[in-house]
Amino acid sequence: MLEIHRKGNEEYFDFSAPTARVFIAEHDDGKRCGYLWMGMRKSQDFWDIQTPLWIYDIVVAPESRGNGLGRQLMKKAEEFAFELNHNIGLFVHSDNEGAIALYEKTGYRMKIVPISKRVDQDYSIPPINSKFLIREEVKVDRNSVRMVGLQRFRRRVLFSQDVENEIIEKRYEDYLSKYNNDSKMHLRLIAFTDNEELVGSAWVGVSGFSEKVVMIYELSIVTQNGTDDLGEALVYSIEKWTKNSGYSTVYILLHSEDDMSLEAFRTMNYTIPGFFMERRIIQ
Repeated sequence: MLEIHRKGNEEYFDFSAPTARVFIAEHDDGKRCGYLWMGMRKSQDFWDIQTPLWIYDIVVAPESRGNGLGRQLMKKAEEFAFELNHNIGLFVHSDNEGAIALYEKTGYRMKIVPISKRVDQDYSIPPINSKFLIREEVKVDRNSVRMVGLQRFRRRVLFSQDVENEIIEKRYEDYLSKYNNDSKMHLRLIAFTDNEELVGSAWVGVSGFSEKVVMIYELSIVTQNGTDDLGEALVYSIEKWTKNSGYSTVYILLHSEDDMSLEAFRTMNYTIPGFFMERRIIQ
């Protein structure tokens, strides 16, 4: 088992890369009692102008816990990230309360929550009761929807680093082009009040990692009244489309700067495996 683990790590991670480090913790007698493994994250979200360094693993031996060793290892990782002027991120399982508390105390904030829900044929979608009108987007709506989506995208970018608006707008246009030119099925929904005031929009399409999973690429809410109520109506509309189109699962990377709360998704029975957290290093 150790040999399989070693080979897997070597195939996945280039330990010789200049952005890679494994920090080892030792007692005075040389006995190892923990380590931290970090390197450049292999995937990049569109709203990340710069790819963050990533803590892939941190381990402290049971007999050495409770002495601040985890914090010391985290400090070494952050010093290395500071040298390279990269933010530093990690993933923590939602039930690991001790680790979450440690990370929050050392300056990490929850950034993205990967959540999902199965909507197969056995799932009964609740009635969509909303004071808002929801319909598919048409061409005349696109400029207004783009402005709403750009505002939300800007907040996501600025969570991690300060960037000029021109760069953010170019990045967002590239983001739109990537998915607008995708041949896979997509759906754009918009929400209005009775007097045709735009209050929200949603964009969903087949994910890039499974033909049975659809991903919510955007979920924007403009109104300050009934945010979660409108978000719930949009999400249930997406679930209805997902089920009727023969897909099995709805997936979203919910950013902390998004308009709809994580608690609202909990209420709608979405699965929350864990959290992507980040500490901002970039000045």
